[in-house]
Amino acid sequence: MAPDAALFTASATPPPLLELIGAGPLYTLQIVVALLGAVVGVVGLSRRPGPALAVVGGLQVALFGLGFASFMTLAQTGYLIALSMPILLSAVGVLLVLHGGRARWVVGVPLLALLILGAVAGAGTIAHLASMILPSLLATGPLIVATAHFVVAGALWAAISLLALRDTGTLRALGAWTVRRRRILTLIAACGPLPYALLRLTWLTPWPLLGGEMAAGDPSVRVWGLALSTGAWLGVLLTIGLIRPWGEVFPRWFPAVGGRPVPVAFAAIPGFTVAALLCFAAVPVMLSASALGLATALEFALVFPCWLWGPALALAVWGYVGHRRSTIDPRAGGPASARMGA
Repeated sequence: MAPDAALFTASATPPPLLELIGAGPLYTLQIVVALLGAVVGVVGLSRRPGPALAVVGGLQVALFGLGFASFMTLAQTGYLIALSMPILLSAVGVLLVLHGGRARWVVGVPLLALLILGAVAGAGTIAHLASMILPSLLATGPLIVATAHFVVAGALWAAISLLALRDTGTLRALGAWTVRRRRILTLIAACGPLPYALLRLTWLTPWPLLGGEMAAGDPSVRVWGLALSTGAWLGVLLTIGLIRPWGEVFPRWFPAVGGRPVPVAFAAIPGFTVAALLCFAAVPVMLSASALGLATALEFALVFPCWLWGPALALAVWGYVGHRRSTIDPRAGGPASARMGA
């Protein structure tokens, strides 16, 4: 998407449930389901509600996660990540230069040099891009907060529902299966952002795809395409971390925690939240595209494969959690388990 005044709202459709039943019934249903969740939650403080909690949790997920999701939810998340990439890359470069050992010269110094060179050479372009993006971001701030609320609420209720059913044989068998297949599941999930990442890089060429051709010749569009692609590559890298040693132990160049075990929750909570975001956005993405024709729908299914990416990421994170729990030394006792995030 080219940077313009409608950056954070273009290509968005209303939540599917809103279009299906209308605003009044939807918000009434929202109140009823929320109150039902509160009642079951209060009951659960005194005794385990068991299957009832799972059923209510399923309603919460269907309403708040699926019912209020839209393509805008996914787009806003991608834009916010892209905006944060210069800060993140700068921090990584500085830490590598200070504590990176051999990586200081292989990665840290070249990375900082490229960032400084790009900031100096493209100062005008960056300022122009910021002048278009930041006002749109500020104007849609309340909407971003609202969509984030629905995603987090849906993800939390999904987790509560699974916890309520964790002792069932089916979930135990599925959990064991994710541990056995966690590598292939992680690789599938890591491929999810790749089509988008590669297509955004075409904005740096004379043959831009995926919207870049609409503003050909505008340097700010090229910079924005690079930022969007970098954010997608970050998703690939972090997903691969679920099966790499640095996904279990912090690299030594990390300040304060370098060399220590990564708490399981440190990877699991963001991982499951992103997986929920992708699963919730899968239907709205396809509805947005199908309104523009079959060819566009097929294109979106490949460029934004939320239908595969989301479930694969959820299963990969589940497998990571099971693997980490199985590798915690029971002789270490409570403190070590706490450090591992179990």
